[in-house]
Amino acid sequence: MRIDIPPDLLEQMSNPRQGVDPVKRHAHTTVIRIPGKKAESTSIGGQDFQELLQNIYDGALITDLNGGIVNANLRAIQFLIYTREELCKLNVINLISGASEGLLATILETLQNDRFVLIQACLMRKDGSYFPSEISVNRLHLIGKDYLSFFIRDITLRKEAEERLRTGYNAIQNAGSGIAIADISATLSYCNPAILRLLGFDAPEETQGENIRRFMAEEGRADDIVTTVLRGEPWSGELEMKRKDDSTVFVQASVVPNLNADGDLVGMVFSLLDISVLKQAQKQLEEYAGQLKEKNTQMVNDLNMARDIQQAFLPRNYPVFPRNASPERNALKFSHLYYPSGTVGGDFFDILRVSDTQAGIFISDVMGHGSRAALVVATIRGLIEQLSSVAHDPGAFLTQLNHAYGSVFGQTGDLMFATALYLVVDVSTGRIAYTDAGHPFPFRLRRDIGQVEELFFGEGTKGPAIGLFEDSVYKNAEAQLSLNDLLVFYTDGLSEAKGDEKEYYESGFMTEQMRTHILLPPAQLLNELVAGARSHSGRTEFDDDVCMLGMELLRVGLDKS
Repeated sequence: MRIDIPPDLLEQMSNPRQGVDPVKRHAHTTVIRIPGKKAESTSIGGQDFQELLQNIYDGALITDLNGGIVNANLRAIQFLIYTREELCKLNVINLISGASEGLLATILETLQNDRFVLIQACLMRKDGSYFPSEISVNRLHLIGKDYLSFFIRDITLRKEAEERLRTGYNAIQNAGSGIAIADISATLSYCNPAILRLLGFDAPEETQGENIRRFMAEEGRADDIVTTVLRGEPWSGELEMKRKDDSTVFVQASVVPNLNADGDLVGMVFSLLDISVLKQAQKQLEEYAGQLKEKNTQMVNDLNMARDIQQAFLPRNYPVFPRNASPERNALKFSHLYYPSGTVGGDFFDILRVSDTQAGIFISDVMGHGSRAALVVATIRGLIEQLSSVAHDPGAFLTQLNHAYGSVFGQTGDLMFATALYLVVDVSTGRIAYTDAGHPFPFRLRRDIGQVEELFFGEGTKGPAIGLFEDSVYKNAEAQLSLNDLLVFYTDGLSEAKGDEKEYYESGFMTEQMRTHILLPPAQLLNELVAGARSHSGRTEFDDDVCMLGMELLRVGLDKS
């Protein structure tokens, strides 16, 4: 029979009395060596009995049937920190925390039918501290008289181990991650509630004896795991697992070897974390990324098409003047460079045939760059084709262009302006007429005298950018060109390239480059200007679109040949 002390005493087994220092506990089992002296003389039992009593591992108390202690072995003395004489003055009930005489009556009654009574209780030492113990009580008949023997075992270490096991078990049972234990063949012997929920089971009995292979969606994956663990190595990775209803769930799995107390491999422990929501989000992100890539590809294709169209806007073959002149008798020599800062840009130029002897040079720079600016460029190109009737008059040309531009973009609600310059040259006289709408002034390179100067604009011949004021009126300026003069038109993407000292390229550097290379052919000169801007900024790319056009006057007058 086993008697357990009431719950309040069980609590004392693991919690010593407040204010009383517990006896020091050892992390490992202590071997107590019983001194080899002869037992003190006693009237109970013979010499052999006393020798046995003193050398048994457990503490032993011999009492009369009323519980009065009549003898104690050395182990009991060490447990209770009393002398034998002190113990023999006590009743065993005084040593059992919370016990009463009723306990002794119960013991005697039980021993009438059973050989022993097993008690778990806290014993109180002489210093007031307690230790949990397991007590086996037997009836002992010696020399014609009945006694009770109390064999005492200190179970402090066992209680601590049980508490650790109980704490660990509770932690596993209440863990958010699924925990499963399997043998070396991957047959399950334990699943915590989290893994039951994960796999869709209601009771642990449903998974008992099942092999983990049953739950693997990917054939052969379990074999890889088992092989790894049997080598004594942990395994981790993502798994797709089948639930009870054959639906699948994604988990982050960690599998480690399970070793027994001797260090032998006896199985494996699975730790499973549900990542289905994460995988679903990842899949959705991949779908979004695919859609975004598709849309981006379409946008790139659209931009490339827009680039091709915009490049088609630029003259590929320059017109000859006068009309029908042979190339070697051409009065004007053109060259251009165009570097958009993106796939498409907002810079634009065109060469118009105004008459047999008149060429119109138009250059423009739309605010900003990219597809928005490119759309404005396309609109401007369409507008200037409608102004052929006034193409001979730069002032009227820009005035009407500005008005038409405002009619289109004034309705958008966003301010979209563009700088522009328009110049008409008559090769029969060498005269030029021109006007400006906020655009950088062209340079005139007078090669015969080695002089570089900005084209002169008189008062009232410079106007605001088109699109700013719909009622702006632009006026003409005029000048006379000499043979071999070269006009260089450009946009501010070139002139505003900044150097290390934040100085613009146009601040003397650009003019100096022109003086240095004034005698080069137009194409080479433009390349040198771009190279100079890159050298000045220390960069190969420009922050804004770059557009340049060179026009050289080779002949003046009508060709009579």
